[in-house]
Amino acid sequence: MMPHAVSSLLHMEQVNTEDCEGVSAGAFVFQSRPNHSLTHRQQKLVLWSLATVCFATASGFAFLGYWLLLPFAGLEIGLLAWALETLRSREGDYETLTIEGDVVVLEWHAGTHGERREMNRQWARVICDCGTSGRNCRLSLSSHGRETKVGQYLSDEARLQLAATLRRKLQA
Repeated sequence: MMPHAVSSLLHMEQVNTEDCEGVSAGAFVFQSRPNHSLTHRQQKLVLWSLATVCFATASGFAFLGYWLLLPFAGLEIGLLAWALETLRSREGDYETLTIEGDVVVLEWHAGTHGERREMNRQWARVICDCGTSGRNCRLSLSSHGRETKVGQYLSDEARLQLAATLRRKLQA
């Protein structure tokens, strides 16, 4: 499943900077998060619904003599529970890019790892490499020989739009 940004690129200019700590009203702020379409309650409902159907079907076949299906039904539900828990553990992931004055700040959190990187606006460069025309795009900001990946929760089209916007904002 490919994650998508919650923040719409069409509304990047209109991000409410009042919600961002320490950011002035004239700053450019881009925020993105993976798309988590199911709430925790909905995940539980899906898991228990599928477990009920799976175990009812396996029990029916076990009653007919195909008892070997029961361990596989348990394994299937166990793997589904593990996958949903793994997705839930990534709910706090985010990426924030702020351009304020002469400072570009990148903050991100993925799993248990989070970082913050500041760079001078005058030295920051946008690098957008696409494998084929508009596909498999990799977007990053580079400064002083260090490259930092940006837009990991975006589609290729959205990365290209973000690259164009960042180039304009960095030159302004």
